[in-house]
Amino acid sequence: MHKLISLRMIVALATCLLGVVTMQAVYAQQASPNPGPQVAVRGYAEVEIPPTQAEFSIGVVTTAPIAAAAGEENARISKAVSDALKGAGLKREEIIASQLLVSPRWEWDEKNKRQKRSAFEATNTFQIKTENLTQIGNFIDAALSAGATNASQVDFLAKNADAARHQALSQAVASARSDAEAIAKAGGGALGELLLLSTDQDSPLAGMSPREITFSASRRAPEPVSTEVVPNQIKITAQIIARWKFVPSAAPK
Repeated sequence: MHKLISLRMIVALATCLLGVVTMQAVYAQQASPNPGPQVAVRGYAEVEIPPTQAEFSIGVVTTAPIAAAAGEENARISKAVSDALKGAGLKREEIIASQLLVSPRWEWDEKNKRQKRSAFEATNTFQIKTENLTQIGNFIDAALSAGATNASQVDFLAKNADAARHQALSQAVASARSDAEAIAKAGGGALGELLLLSTDQDSPLAGMSPREITFSASRRAPEPVSTEVVPNQIKITAQIIARWKFVPSAAPK
């Protein structure tokens, strides 16, 4: 009886071991198949579109011995700047944000070897987003003339760049296939089945090229000079990676 049980156990154990070995062999074949020769390339394309919007900010900075005085002076100048912007044609809704910050200004006291408060500084920043691209220079001039102390760089944007991005992707794929076909032909074969087609995550799909212009009230000339801001074209880029099977040409008989 004991011998019969032992025999059955041996048979069962052998069956299990055979199954494990078989599964490992199948998995090894699936995990590391021989892909054969392939052609892998990158495709790149760039499309330029005109901007439809511009974003920039206008700053008003004031200082005073006490915080309340700095804030009051800033409020007075900020209202004048806001009125001047609207008078130049900027719509109220195009001033998308206005943020006031009052903070102490610190200086190093060499005698006492420590920081000391010398004044209070109030900063108000107007965030502006407009589609009136031809009047940006006039808006900035009006703000500086009304007492604004600085203007940021101007960033040009496109309201909807999806169509251009799709166009760039199509061109990138076409470029990749053209290069791959040339490589395959030079290698004595042709392209086979498409194995991989994906955007290259290491490269941005879309990028903007804003014209960086910084303005300051201290740079204004004695004679009125109009500030000119020229919108740049926006560059939409696409980069993809693709891989095809390589099919060698049949050897002549």
